[in-house]
Amino acid sequence: MHDKHYTAFMSYAHDDEAIAARLHSALETYRIPKALRRPDLQSLSPIFRDTAELTAHYSLSEKIKAAVMNSRFLIVLCSPASKASHWVNEEIRLFRELHGEASILCVLLSGTPDTSFPPALLEGGREPLAANLGTTKERFRLGTIQIAASILGVGLDDLVQRDAYRRRRLLQSVTLGAVIFSSAMGMTALTAVSANNEAQANRLEAEGLVEYMITDLQKELKPLGKLDILDGVGDEVVAYYDRQDQSKLPDDSLSRQARTRHILGQVALDADDMEKAEVEILAATRLTEELLARNPDSTDAIFTHAQSEYYLGRLYSFQQKYDKTRVHWERYDNLAKSLFETDNKNLNYAIEAAFGANNMALLEERIGRLDVAERLYDEAVNRFRAAEMIAPEHAYIKKELGNALGGAANIAVKKVNYSKAKILRNEQIDAFNRALVLDSDNKNVEYRLTQAFTQSLLIDFQQNPNMCDIDGVDDILRQYRDFVAYDPNNLSWRQDYYYFWHKAILACFDSYPKEIAIKSGQDFLLETKQMPTERDWSIKRREVLALLE
Repeated sequence: MHDKHYTAFMSYAHDDEAIAARLHSALETYRIPKALRRPDLQSLSPIFRDTAELTAHYSLSEKIKAAVMNSRFLIVLCSPASKASHWVNEEIRLFRELHGEASILCVLLSGTPDTSFPPALLEGGREPLAANLGTTKERFRLGTIQIAASILGVGLDDLVQRDAYRRRRLLQSVTLGAVIFSSAMGMTALTAVSANNEAQANRLEAEGLVEYMITDLQKELKPLGKLDILDGVGDEVVAYYDRQDQSKLPDDSLSRQARTRHILGQVALDADDMEKAEVEILAATRLTEELLARNPDSTDAIFTHAQSEYYLGRLYSFQQKYDKTRVHWERYDNLAKSLFETDNKNLNYAIEAAFGANNMALLEERIGRLDVAERLYDEAVNRFRAAEMIAPEHAYIKKELGNALGGAANIAVKKVNYSKAKILRNEQIDAFNRALVLDSDNKNVEYRLTQAFTQSLLIDFQQNPNMCDIDGVDDILRQYRDFVAYDPNNLSWRQDYYYFWHKAILACFDSYPKEIAIKSGQDFLLETKQMPTERDWSIKRREVLALLE
């Protein structure tokens, strides 16, 4: 039992009752990792949530005042309704008077800080940060973990990793249980048919849970840029799969195992583990080939095998084996187009068709066939726009549309068509901004947006070498610093930061006051002293040194 009777007091407008009840339940049932439990905080329960509409008086009731007084934290659910609520503002003021500022937590339910933060939150020039529950199950869970992390006084990343570890252990237990059960059934002679049916049902149930857990973890971790947490998840799963005779597996098992191995292959690719990626992707391909051979006219089987062709092409693209890449991405493109032709209102098919063109455009760009790449990127953009019309509230499509527009802009720059490149970058920025409206905490999209701003400014440098937008440069550098601070171990983010910093020093050195320009150059040299050589940092450092001499 901790000093206060309630862990937190939840302040919200009663128009937001439904989401308040959902969050209240999620927090009260949240399992604190064992290593983070304290004698005074074994769980987040109880959390006070008033369910009565306060209309009788224009002052807080004694019940509310007592609950606020006896709560360690205040959780303010921010929305246009709560901004206009007299009671929410009064509860904030009372809590601050009793407990100070540090224990006030904000959750943005809808709108923006300007339209949704109650005035009492902003009094005295305060600028509070807010968790965001988003519109998806994954985002809601992440928002819940973010609130829990604040209450526990730990970093979000630490709590996410502990939560992922707990589910990895559960996944391992489920897989081990399936193995033991299947083995036991295999050795049972009595009621053989019944035992076999029961073993198959239990295997399918276990495999379905394994697939769900891996997929669920990937969806939660990818927006955070934390897929490395998944890297060690698959050993028991893979060993279990490898012991099975795929020719005897039912179609459901083939599909589930293939989808799981696609994800594990993708995670290995992202971790630059080519050996593991190849093992998983080839294993998935054998499964989907078997599935397609059994069901040659099934759109589900065609769709699942198309994913294998995509991942094989991606694997060989990473290895710069472009002849092999072409073979598999052409197959993927043809399968995707055939699916879309069967049903042009199917969102998944529309997205696959768009990816088919985008992959081929990327391949043509890499081998230097710019005219072909330009045509294919235009085709990909049009296909993503068609997908967006099917599902206008789908953030993922807007992100991928932005990526395709970025590819088209790269081609325009290479062809020295800067005016077209600038138009395409502006369209890309718009697509990413629209994605963030729907998925505001997605670090992957935030970073893509910063990259788009970077490339747009680099176009300005190329068009006007003597013109420097100092405010634009400073803003982009600040964004990169925020990303590096968020994940100091992300080498790609750090290299992009230094890459743009180098470009900015060369382009804007004479535009800054001399002492600021020199300090920036010296800081750059100090920061990049230990950088790896993949981007020729020694050359970049010599260029900056030449400016400082």
